[in-house]
Amino acid sequence: MFKLPSMRVLRERDFRLLLGGRITSQLGNQITVVALAFGVLDLTGSASDLGLVLAVEAFSLALFLVIGGAVADRMSRRRLMITADLVRFASQGVMAALLISGHARIWHLLLLQVVSGIASAFFIPAVSALQPETVPAEHHREANALRGLMIAAAGVVGPALGGLLVAAVGAGYALALDSLSFLLSAVLISAIRVGSAPVANSGKSVLRDVRDGWQDFRSRRWLWPVTLQSALVRMLGLAPFMVLGPLIAKDELGGPASWGLILGAISLGAFVGGFVAMSAHPRRPLIPAVAGAFLFVPMLLLLSVAASPVAIAAVAFLGGIAQSVFWTYWQTAMHENVPPETLSRISSYDWLGAYTFEPIGYALAGPASALIGASATLVAGAGAVAVGTAATLAVPEVRRLRARSASTEDPQPASATGGSAEPAPDPARAQGPPAP
Repeated sequence: MFKLPSMRVLRERDFRLLLGGRITSQLGNQITVVALAFGVLDLTGSASDLGLVLAVEAFSLALFLVIGGAVADRMSRRRLMITADLVRFASQGVMAALLISGHARIWHLLLLQVVSGIASAFFIPAVSALQPETVPAEHHREANALRGLMIAAAGVVGPALGGLLVAAVGAGYALALDSLSFLLSAVLISAIRVGSAPVANSGKSVLRDVRDGWQDFRSRRWLWPVTLQSALVRMLGLAPFMVLGPLIAKDELGGPASWGLILGAISLGAFVGGFVAMSAHPRRPLIPAVAGAFLFVPMLLLLSVAASPVAIAAVAFLGGIAQSVFWTYWQTAMHENVPPETLSRISSYDWLGAYTFEPIGYALAGPASALIGASATLVAGAGAVAVGTAATLAVPEVRRLRARSASTEDPQPASATGGSAEPAPDPARAQGPPAP
């Protein structure tokens, strides 16, 4: 039975403002997924250029994310978020103006994407730390659930709206709307009363923490195989899908509206997947979390043969469900099995896998398509996802890891290889990663 999260958190003024800002900017982000893709294709017609434009933002985000987290602990998180939103308002606004005026060049878009990625690297850790300050501790779980559902809803509307805007008025005007969404987000966040960051004054060396975190990460044999599998799916599955999908949609599926339909189906699936993850409580959560990646295989294969947009969207909907289930179960497994005092260090390596390998996939998808063809690139990606997922499920520690909420055994300390978990931390910590 599905159960909607409580709406009690909406009584909190600061949370309402923060949620409004997140929904607004996320809606703009989802519009840009479609608008930027077709803006680049209209400009150069090159899948390689599109891959580079997508990759440079992700690379700059990955390079500056750790710095952004450190800065967010040393200054007002609210002020940092406002600054990041205003920077993205400017970068997206300039990009929109260049495309509308016809003066855009590919190097303009690359530079502006770097600026946007750096700003996001400062925004993400700040908003992650600010949200708990906007609601009482007992409402953290409700706040996380409601935020996830609302952002997923924006993901359903955004790509479809982006496709319609690109088809009706062009990519430049769609990007202008994204620019305005960041301005509105900054205005809403500026009205939040909380957001003073604590002063970070740890006596430990940063390099020592990095080294200790790496040792802890690689010692847990249920953890690093899943991180590698997730990185593989992103690099060889999702990245080629995002780079080559708009090109195939433009040439064979009817244009931006079809691509918007497919992306909207993924987001709708992610929305439904949130309810699935909240309602189902498997005893061994990593099995369905990892196995869900098999759903990306038919999605890639159908795109490779330019099947009906409706058929691709139907399978993409299932892929969206798999994404939400994976992140919910995966984050919960980490929270239940990694000691709180080392969780940030260990999880940083998991984030590194996501933010490093996916942009590599963006950068390689175009050249691979030029070398062997778009269809063969997608088929090869589907094969890699299937093999990598099967190999991960073959790891005993991955299959045996039990959920604390599903176990009736006496809690035992978590071992380095999996098995019984430590007592579960505050449920409010069991959340997926924030959307950029």
